[in-house]
Amino acid sequence: MSIENISPTLFSMGSGGLIGFLVGFAVKRVFKILAVIAGVFFGSLMYLQSQNLISVNWDRLQEMSQWTVTTLAHSLTDVGQISTISGNLGIPLTGGLAAGFAFGVMKG
Repeated sequence: MSIENISPTLFSMGSGGLIGFLVGFAVKRVFKILAVIAGVFFGSLMYLQSQNLISVNWDRLQEMSQWTVTTLAHSLTDVGQISTISGNLGIPLTGGLAAGFAFGVMKG
């Protein structure tokens, strides 16, 4: 086997890994920012309710958040889409993307 035969595969894995790392790093940073915003929002709601300035229906808020999380989880874990993406992009690129994404999330 010569380097000319292996180089397209290595390029696919390397570029997929780099793109996956950048996406994973950015996703983790965005989720951290969203978590801080959500924490400040809910903390503000609790404070305003403790001061009797507003009244919050916590049961309804919990129902809405559970529905949102369930819908998001179902859309992110659709295995049919994942197998279609890996079939269209190829195993080396998909593997590089997955490994890069995992590394980016760990380092982000």
